[in-house]
Amino acid sequence: MLELIKKELILNSGLTSKFFIVNFRLASLYYTCGIIKKIFILNVIILKFLKFICGLDISPKTKIGAGFILHHPQNIVINADSVLGDNVMLKHNVTIGNKVDPVSGLHVSPVIGNNVELSPGVVVLGNVSIGDNSIIGAGAIVVKSIPKNSVAVGNPAKVIKQINEG
Repeated sequence: MLELIKKELILNSGLTSKFFIVNFRLASLYYTCGIIKKIFILNVIILKFLKFICGLDISPKTKIGAGFILHHPQNIVINADSVLGDNVMLKHNVTIGNKVDPVSGLHVSPVIGNNVELSPGVVVLGNVSIGDNSIIGAGAIVVKSIPKNSVAVGNPAKVIKQINEG
């Protein structure tokens, strides 16, 4: 855990991002480890404070891979059931939220792959996935899955370019 936090402190440049990352990772221990880790309740409280101050509403229950990057971390909301892969970069005003599946009646949440960049103002809703190595352009509304190695923009988001591997 310490190595992960060190890596993410290097990747994130802003003080707010660094402060959030440390507290997010420690607060996650509160929910994922045994009774001995309940000392991290303070970090959960700090995350609530950051939600109030800068609109960073990311539950410590959210599964986020290594290398998480927050550029301009304001007004970012991520549903607790969402899954984010490694090296995901989020910019300001991003929402990753659940939706009620009309068939099952269950709440379904997005899965974001590895090495994905979500530009400012992106909204990702429901039972969708964004494939590895993809970029979602500013203001895009993602309501259908995006394949890996894609650039997608618009409302609703559509793939406009495939990124060549290599």
